[in-house]
Amino acid sequence: MYGERGFDMEQLVLDVLRRNKLDLPGADPKTPIVIQSFSPASLQKLRRERGCRLPLVLLVDQADEWVTAEGLKQLTTFGQGLAPNKKLIAEDPGLVKRAHQAGLTVTCWTFRLGPGIDAAALETEMNQYVTVYGIDGIITDNPDRFPR
Repeated sequence: MYGERGFDMEQLVLDVLRRNKLDLPGADPKTPIVIQSFSPASLQKLRRERGCRLPLVLLVDQADEWVTAEGLKQLTTFGQGLAPNKKLIAEDPGLVKRAHQAGLTVTCWTFRLGPGIDAAALETEMNQYVTVYGIDGIITDNPDRFPR
């Protein structure tokens, strides 16, 4: 999409990170950088063409080829993690096991307060995804509600 408009978004991102000395893993332990994208092509470009060494995570919103055993295996050629919409894990809890078997981390999104989700319900939901489904991380609008 950006490329069609004359932007090399991947290079622009890396340039900003480089200027801020955040382009290498562990460059600033207080500011860990993980690049997430819905675009496998963009992540592949970052890794293969731009030499990005930061962790790359593929965001997925629906059950597609990337959540199959073969897709997860392919993802390991350029990424370190899968970030599925939480509904995908609820519908297919085996996805976490498949991703872990492929050597990928699993970070679900998005956990937030909202209609029908108060603080207690949000904490219970996040706890379920971590303890029952076995995910590695959570993307949330309410990090203060993360169960400790």
